[in-house]
Amino acid sequence: MTARIKMAHYVGELNNFTQVPDFSHKDSGRGCGPCSLLGKQCRHFTDALRDRVSYDDILGMHEQFARSLGVSAIVDGSKFVAWMRRAVEQRAVEQRVADRASRTAVSAIITVRNPIAFAISHRNRTGEALWRGAGIWRDTYVDALRTANFHGLPQLVVRYEDYMADRERSLERLAAFLHLPLSPKPDNTSIHDTGGNWSSFVPYVGREQLEKFIQQLHGSGRTDAENFIKHARAYWNDEKPQEDTRWHNSINAGDAHGVLSTPGLADVASILGYNIAEVVHLAIKG
Repeated sequence: MTARIKMAHYVGELNNFTQVPDFSHKDSGRGCGPCSLLGKQCRHFTDALRDRVSYDDILGMHEQFARSLGVSAIVDGSKFVAWMRRAVEQRAVEQRVADRASRTAVSAIITVRNPIAFAISHRNRTGEALWRGAGIWRDTYVDALRTANFHGLPQLVVRYEDYMADRERSLERLAAFLHLPLSPKPDNTSIHDTGGNWSSFVPYVGREQLEKFIQQLHGSGRTDAENFIKHARAYWNDEKPQEDTRWHNSINAGDAHGVLSTPGLADVASILGYNIAEVVHLAIKG
């Protein structure tokens, strides 16, 4: 997201880095993904830093990363709205003791994928019915919008489909939201990320390097890695992220009804800017 935005850095899911109880993936996010894949020692996401930072001071952790990376804005990709609430609550304590000039600015970037694609992906990963994924989608975005509005946070909705259709426009919007300049070319030489989605690293480390890394794993670690990426491998692209269209023409009318009959889902989708009729048209088998 930020390879072309000067003075900003996307750092992945910091809730995993700090191992928040009940909100962290215990097998990922504890180090820098791109550096690990390249066989390098990351000078930012270090063991010493991991031992020092805490989810009890999210803003302080962001400030440390900003200094280390030499940027003014940290984009934290933690997925749980509860993590954002924790950061906002910590900011409220800070505001009572800090002068206005030194207060940390917090904004919300709400990234979203259409509910049918999400529900199908959730079913592929968990085996649960589509309506279960649809409910999670609805509840997550209701919570995100409610939390951002309640706390008066500046917010920007970034839809996956819009980004894949017109990356330039999406990056222009993001750069403007962050009040930072957009560079004409990405800086892929300094990507540091604690996220767990290896597929997203392919344009930066290369498909061959990622395949080599997985082949060097042993036992259950390699099995888990292969299972994690088996659905995404066909969409790997060394040059740029490739759109995942596996949900197109993939369900019948009954499945679509199961998703759309989730109370309030269509309303939330509309608020987030989706034409739900168009989404259904793409999803149903012709």
